[in-house]
Amino acid sequence: MRAVLFDLDNTLILEDEATFAAVRVTCDVARERASVDTVALYDATLRAADSLWRASSTFAYAEAMGIWWGEGLWGEFVGDAPGLRALRAFAPRFRRETWHAALASLGVADTALASELAAAYRGVRRAKQLVDPEAESVLDDLARDHRLGLVTNGAPDVQRKKLAGTTLGSRFATIVISAELGIAKPDPRIFEVALGVLGAAPRDAAMVGDSLPRDVAGAHQAGLRAIWIDRALAAAKADDPVPDARIRALSEVRSALAATAPGGASPRGSRGPHPA
Repeated sequence: MRAVLFDLDNTLILEDEATFAAVRVTCDVARERASVDTVALYDATLRAADSLWRASSTFAYAEAMGIWWGEGLWGEFVGDAPGLRALRAFAPRFRRETWHAALASLGVADTALASELAAAYRGVRRAKQLVDPEAESVLDDLARDHRLGLVTNGAPDVQRKKLAGTTLGSRFATIVISAELGIAKPDPRIFEVALGVLGAAPRDAAMVGDSLPRDVAGAHQAGLRAIWIDRALAAAKADDPVPDARIRALSEVRSALAATAPGGASPRGSRGPHPA
């Protein structure tokens, strides 16, 4: 293996955990202002955000590029691509309407509070990124004998803002973001772009990511080996692609690389126990 590509969200940084934590903190603000039940508001906010996001005219583009409602609640969506421009126009209304709808479901009709909560969430979520505690040491170890690249779906400013809140960015020889190219995982071309910069052939590279349909399927279509980090965020479906190795911690990546290399201990396509 000459090169290892990594996904960002829920692989190196804990995107879902950070998002849900920021929603909870924002619900605490609402409790102080309007004495609402924070648990009920939290649940209502998640439902409202998902529903409004999916109902929007921007959803098809966002889904294709790997942008979700958690990012819609804080991203700027800077860029000239028509999809980014549409998201940039939609986002302010989406934020207000999400919190307004969540409050209304609890019997609180307060437009000013909804705007305050929208701003509060943005501040909390932008302030801190949750990095996997093993990420830095694993990347440093692999960099001793591999070229490293980051291949992530998402909006350029959102993904780069996340990276700026960590020390991870400098560890990659290339950073490829879907909405900068207009190509998203699982399209094999996004992997080919990264490998071209790294000077590695697909047969000499592996992809590490948390998404079976995007990271694993895309890597296989591009001719790379695929290591699935199972964060237990969603159960594997019957029609999901089968990774070459399944791990539960980043510290297992090196052993997984050894096991999936030609002549390694684990057969290609194994979804069995973690590689030794």
